[in-house]
This record gives sequence, structure tokens and C-alpha cells, in this order.
Amino acid sequence: MSANVTADAVNKPIVIEELYPEFGNQAGDNGNLMYLRACLPQAEVVRTPFSAEPAFMSHEVSCVLLGGMTESQQVKVAARMMPYRDRLLELADAGVPMLFTGNAAELLGKKIVDPEGNETPCLGIFDFVTRQEMPNRYDAVFVGDFSPVGGVRGKASIEMTGFKAQFTQMQGVNDDCCFCRVTANGFGLDLQGKTEGFMHNRLIATWLIGPILPSNPDFARWFLDAMGAADAPLAFEDVAREAYELRLAELKTPGITLE
Repeated sequence: MSANVTADAVNKPIVIEELYPEFGNQAGDNGNLMYLRACLPQAEVVRTPFSAEPAFMSHEVSCVLLGGMTESQQVKVAARMMPYRDRLLELADAGVPMLFTGNAAELLGKKIVDPEGNETPCLGIFDFVTRQEMPNRYDAVFVGDFSPVGGVRGKASIEMTGFKAQFTQMQGVNDDCCFCRVTANGFGLDLQGKTEGFMHNRLIATWLIGPILPSNPDFARWFLDAMGAADAPLAFEDVAREAYELRLAELKTPGITLE
């Protein structure tokens, strides 16, 4: 059992909430839910549609997922989630793991500014501004260091792999609250940045896509432990680890690009 997971947490039923699955399925990020389901076949899965109030507003959940979406959907989701902002922060303070991937991460910043200067207010949980730069698209492979408090089952840090495919650059400072630090390839909040994403306790906002849970078995292990599922085995662990090692070696290749 992870030292960060109490016995009471382990005994609680596992409830996985995926927000707005009809929107948040870009770049295969619904694969994060698919992998959690494979690891936790007995878990309750709540797929909250855009028209419904999130389950986390009135029930205990073990984790919350939201994947990337189109820019027009992003505007709608930002307004829809505004009443839930304080509850999300309360859950983060309580240590509930939450994963906002791709441009869903941008919803946790202060605002999104489109190329015409129009602004979409966002939840303001993290202190950054998103600037859309269409038609410029920023694609990259990524290898970085993830060093959570307490480590990952005896490891102080792990190497994360993933991809970035975005029309945006972020203005903000995340040196003391980043998700990952670039170690081989990739970029952070902007093309010059070396610190990727934001993290508050176990609330993660990251532009990494992949999907990152099945692509990074040690990170998936940390996420499961944080959910209170320390005894759950990693699904397809041997294959996942073999694929990870091959991917890690490939994505460390100097000058490699995402084409």
C-alpha cells in the first residue's frame, strides 16, 4: 500500500467521473478512462454529459477526468463549469486526483484570448493566460520529469512521455507548481519554456496527450494509488511497460519531431 493512501481511502468504493464525454474526446484522450476501466473493472463510472451537473457536486468521487475539445466547445464548457469552480478547488485541496488534458487544461487558467482579442473567462484556479494563435499549430514529442510529493512507490521521480498538439501558447509562471520539467524533448507553457503544465496537490492541468495513463505505467500507478486503488493491478502491465520503454527511447532521439 502507498504511504500516501490511508486504509479508509482503500475501503471506499471507487467512483470515476468523466466530464462531458461528448466533447472531451480529442486526440484519443478518452483512452485515459478506458485504461482506468481496465484496471478497475468493478469501479463505478459516471460519464457526465454537458447538460448535467457533475456528480462531484453532490457525491464523493475518486477522480475526475476531462479531455481536449474543439475551441467552440471550450467556450461553452468554460461558462458551464464556472459555478463548479469552488467545489473543484475544494476537491483539489482534499487530494482528489483530477486530470485535465490537452486544451481542457486551459479551462483552469484565468482566460483564453482568441486571435481577434475576444476573451473567454476561465476558472482561474491557476495563474496563467492562454493565447490562441491559429492557424499556427505547435506539435512536439515530449519527455519530462514528474516528481510528485512522496514519489512513486520508491521512485523519487519518473520520466513522462507524451505528445503536444496545440494552437495555443500560455503566459504565466509555473516554476513552483508545474506538472513536469522538460528533460529531453518538448516544451513547456510556451516554446521556450521548460516547465510543463500545472499541479495543485493532485489536480493536474497538462497539455500532454497520448493518452498519458496507458502510455506511462508508473504515472498510472501513482494515479491509481492517489484514487485509493493501491491494490488494483495495472492492466496489461507487461505490455504497457515494454511499450513505454520503447517509446521513451524513441522520444529521446535528438531532433525528433512529431509529423
